[in-house]
Order: sequence, then structure tokens, then C-alpha cells
Amino acid sequence: MHSAPSDSYAYNPLEVRRNFRFLFADCIFFIFGMAFIDLSTVIPAFLSTVTESSLAIGLIMAIRPASQLIPQLWAAHYLSGRTRHKSYLMKVASASRVATLLFALTLFFSGPKDRGLMLTAFIIMFATFWLSEGFLGVSWTDLAAKTIPERLRGRLWGSTQAVGGLGAALAGLFVAKILSSNGLPYPKNFALLVFLGWILFSISFTFLSFVREPDGPAEKQNGSFLEYAKSIKRIISADGELKRFLLVQILSAFYNLPFAFYIIYAKKASGLGGGAVGLLLSAQLLGSVIWGALAGYISDRRGPKSAIMLTALAGVAAPALALLVKGQSIPLWIMIFFFLGAVSGSIYIGLTNYLLEMCKPGERRTYIGIMNTANAPALIFPVLGGIIVQEVSFTAAFALTAAAITLALILASTLKSGCRAQA
Repeated sequence: MHSAPSDSYAYNPLEVRRNFRFLFADCIFFIFGMAFIDLSTVIPAFLSTVTESSLAIGLIMAIRPASQLIPQLWAAHYLSGRTRHKSYLMKVASASRVATLLFALTLFFSGPKDRGLMLTAFIIMFATFWLSEGFLGVSWTDLAAKTIPERLRGRLWGSTQAVGGLGAALAGLFVAKILSSNGLPYPKNFALLVFLGWILFSISFTFLSFVREPDGPAEKQNGSFLEYAKSIKRIISADGELKRFLLVQILSAFYNLPFAFYIIYAKKASGLGGGAVGLLLSAQLLGSVIWGALAGYISDRRGPKSAIMLTALAGVAAPALALLVKGQSIPLWIMIFFFLGAVSGSIYIGLTNYLLEMCKPGERRTYIGIMNTANAPALIFPVLGGIIVQEVSFTAAFALTAAAITLALILASTLKSGCRAQA
């Protein structure tokens, strides 16, 4: 690892406070919006109305990691040589907001029998939304690192998860009401959820536009994209700690393997109805709030390695508890979704902070691109989960997930505790 301090240029205290507030607002409204189109409850519940194939649902859910990962290195290469890139960020972010609104309108004007139309519209929206997030991932993370010093990043990530998660937990109550038998008729109930998500994403976009971007270091341009890709191979080969970190990240991503199938298993094994979806969503978001805040605090006080291990513990707990389900088991399902929220609400904090402390400012976009692209194996996890569920069983998928994340926890314990300080 490098020995230079990771923040080698000065931060303006007044600008830090201003940008902290706007990035905080951007994050919490985005998190709040995601609660209305939640990936473990609302989206699988919708997909189960337009297809009965577990494999098809797994393939569709794989669109998210694929769309997020494919643009990462291209974006890092495209942004190299630039000292500012916020205008690029805002243009790309607008695409996801437009796609969300168009999908809400499609659902609103569709009928219950228009399943083909709704499925096609969903795939287009889902791909556009997450491609947008993929193209802006490097830029957004670098913007946060440029505007917020190391000592405050854990607080930013943790506080946004806590406050945004609390708001999202309230959204769970609305989701339960909207999807209940006494709510709006299908598919207008889902149309309303997507529309509410769009409103909150638009508020998030507005706050992001207020962030003031300082000049940052311009990374060395490595010629063509092919030459850039070759330089990345050399970076990974020469950095043993980076390789270990990436392996921990890949194994931790196994939590995505059965992610879309918990809610389906809850319906099949325990007979939980649509109203329970909101209850489980609230439990999931409560887990995100508590674990996110705890991971942010631990990352700032004890280092990001400890935050990574905290996330892994929750990642093992969710599938392990799912293996114990018998009968209706509502309290057990609440615990399972609590830990699912804990993982999704904290995994970004430890891994991202560890990486940002690992690299120099002039290398940051490249390292962010490497970290995000290294999640490529996660592309097959939802598909693999669908195959295992369909051909073997739900419990087999949960057991494999628990084993993989247990290995991630063991490997995380071997990471350097102080990153640079002990390099």
C-alpha cells in the first residue's frame, strides 16, 4: 500500500460543511425513494405478477449488477485528465429519473392483463436506471472524496443510512397500505409506488446539483482504453493487499444470490401476504438504519476493516436464519429482513472507505473503477440463485450464501487494520 497521506490537498472547512449537507440530503432522499421500488420486496413482488419463472426473475435481477458494473472502467478512463466532472455526473443522473417517470406512467395506463407490456417496460426502465447509476458511480464517489475529508466520510455514509433509512422505514408503511387488498387495484398500486420513488429521486437530484465541486488532481491519461485496461492489470498484480480486498468484496457480494427470493420464499413457506411486504420492508430498513450508523461510527473510530467485518456478520445471519424457517415464523422473517437491510445498508461504507484510504487522490478514480468492476462475478449471482432455487431448493441457495460470506469474514480479518498507517 502507499505511504502517502490519502488527502494531500487542503479542504475548505466552509465548503466541507456546505457540501456535507447537500450530499447528505442527496443520499437520504435517494434512499427514501429506493424504498418505494425496493429490490428485495417491491420489485420481486411486482415481477411475480408478470412471470412465474424463478430463473426469469433471477435473470432480470442480474440486470442491476450488470448495468452497474459494465460502465465503471470506461467512466474512470473517460474522466481521467479532468479536474472537474460534475456536469457529466448531472447529465447521467438525469437518465434514471426520466426512466422512472416513464415506467410509472406505463404502469398507470396498463391493465392487469398487459403483462408483456409491463414486463418489457420494466426491463427497459430497470436497465436504464442502473446503467445511469453505473456510469455515474466513479464520478459520484470521487466527488464525495474531493469534498469530504477521510475523518468525516464514515459519518456521512452512516448518517445518511440512518436518517434515510428511518424515512424509508416510514415508506414501508405506505407500501404495506398501497399493496394491501384494500389498496389501489393492480397495476396502479405499483404505478403509485414508482411515481413516489420518482418524486424523491428528483428531490435527491436537486440537492446534488447544489454541491460545489473543487478542482481535484487529474489522473494520468493512459492513452486508449485498451492501454488503460493493461495498466489496471499491472496495478492489481503489484498490490497484494488490493487483491485480498477485492476477494473479500466478491465473497461479500454473495448476499445478492438469494436476495430476490427471500420474499418469494416467505410467501411460499410461511404464507405471508401482500400486507406483510410492508412490515418486512420496515424491518429491512430498520436494519439498514442501525447497521449503517454503526458501521459509519466504527469506520471513523476503529477503521473500515472493522466496518467490513460488521457487515459480513449480518451477511451470514440472514441466510442462516432463513434455514431455520418453519411455518409462518413472522418474528423470524422480521429478523431475516432486518439483517438483509443491515448488509445492504452498510456494505458500501466499510468497503468504500477502505479503498479510498488505500489509494492516492491521483489514483482514486482508477481504484474506484477497479473496485466496482471487480464485482463482475456478482453478475451471475442472481441467475445462479434462480437456477438453484428452481432446480434444487431455496435452502440450498441460503446455505451457499452463508458459507461464502463466512469465508469473506475470515479473509476480512486478515486485512490491514490501519490501511496506510500500517502499510
